[in-house]
Amino acid sequence: MPSIPRIVVVDASPVIARIIHGALALLSRQYILIEVPTGEDAWQEVQRSEVALLVTAYRIPGEMDGVQLANRINHESLRTPVIVLAEESDPRLDPQSLEEAPFQYFVRPVAEPFLRGLRIALDGEAAVAAEKTEPAPEADLGPIPSINVNKLRDIVVPLMRDVGAMGVILADRSGRVLIDQGATGYIDREKLAVIMGPAFARSADVSPLVGGNAWAMHYYDGERLDVFGLALGIHYFMCLIFEGSNRGAFGAVTMFGRRAADQMIEIIGEAAYHLKATEPLPPPKEPVAEVVQAPPRKRKKTAEIKEVPAPAEKHPVEPPAEPVTAIDVDALFRQSIDEGLAASMFDPGALSDLAASLMSDEEERVGYDEAIDMGILDE
Repeated sequence: MPSIPRIVVVDASPVIARIIHGALALLSRQYILIEVPTGEDAWQEVQRSEVALLVTAYRIPGEMDGVQLANRINHESLRTPVIVLAEESDPRLDPQSLEEAPFQYFVRPVAEPFLRGLRIALDGEAAVAAEKTEPAPEADLGPIPSINVNKLRDIVVPLMRDVGAMGVILADRSGRVLIDQGATGYIDREKLAVIMGPAFARSADVSPLVGGNAWAMHYYDGERLDVFGLALGIHYFMCLIFEGSNRGAFGAVTMFGRRAADQMIEIIGEAAYHLKATEPLPPPKEPVAEVVQAPPRKRKKTAEIKEVPAPAEKHPVEPPAEPVTAIDVDALFRQSIDEGLAASMFDPGALSDLAASLMSDEEERVGYDEAIDMGILDE
C-alpha cells in the first residue's frame, strides 16, 4: 500500500496552506501537510524524512527567499520537487531563467496550470502527459423552443419588486436577451447572457446524475454588482441584478425567485427541459374518395372521382319533457327557519374562525427570523 505523501508548505501566513488544501481536495488526494515559517525549518524537514513536495512563498522570513530555497533543495536533495508561489508584487523571473529553473514557478492567483503543475510534482510529468483528458460531449439540446414572452413578463416584473432588484433580464441559452427591465444598463447585458447561457444549458448533463430535471441557481458576488442567475429549464434563464455586496437578498431570491422560476417553467411546459426538436404533426387526412371507372369508349377513357361522405352519427331521440301543470307555492315556503342559526353567522367569533380557515398555508408565512435572514428587517 503506497504511503501518504508528506507536503511541506513554507509561508509565514496561512494563505498558501489554504491554496494547497483546496487544490488537493479538487484532485481527491490524501496527504500530510506540514507548515513551517522559514527556509531553514523547511530544510530540516527535508533532511528529517522523505518529502513528496515542497511549496514555498517567494517572500519568506530568514536569509533566503523562495527561489533561493528551491535552488538549495535541488542542489542537496534532487528527489524533492519544489513549487514557488509568488504574488503580483514579487520580482518576476525572466523567461529564460524559468525554462532552466529546477522548480515550478507560478504567480498568484493560481488556476488550472497550477493544478497540472501540482500533479506533475506528485506523479511525474510522464504520468500526467499519458492521461487522455477529453472534454465531456455536450448534450444535443436541439433548437430553442418558442415561448410566450408576455406571460413570462407578467411574472418577472413583480419578482423584481419583491426581491428589491435594480434590474432583471431574461435570455435563452444562445445569449439572446428577450426581457430587459429596470436599471440593467450598469452591466453588459448581452455579454452576461452569452456567458451564462451555456452554463445553464449544461444542467442537462447533470440531470442524469441527480435524477429528474436539475434546477440551478448561480450567484456572483461582486464589489460593484451582485448577480443571481435562475434557470428556467435548460433553454432559458433570468438574471436578477443588485447593487454590490447585497448578501441580504440571498434569502429573498431563494424563496421568491425559486417560486417564480417554477411558475415560468410551468408556463413554458414540457419544452423547458426538451432535448430534441418536436416532431411535426402528421398532415390532416384528405377526404376519402372512391374512383369509379367510366364505361369504356373507343378513343379515350375518363374517370370520375366521387367523395364519399362520412356517415352521419345517430343520436337517440329523447321524448319531450312533460310540462309542470301546478305548483304548490304554500308547500314550497312552508318550511321552518332557525332564526338563531342565521344570526350566529354574523357573530364576531364565528367570523374570526371563518377568516382563520381562509388564511394561506404556514409555508407561505415568513417569520421574524426568516425576515431578518432575507434582509427584509434589520436586526
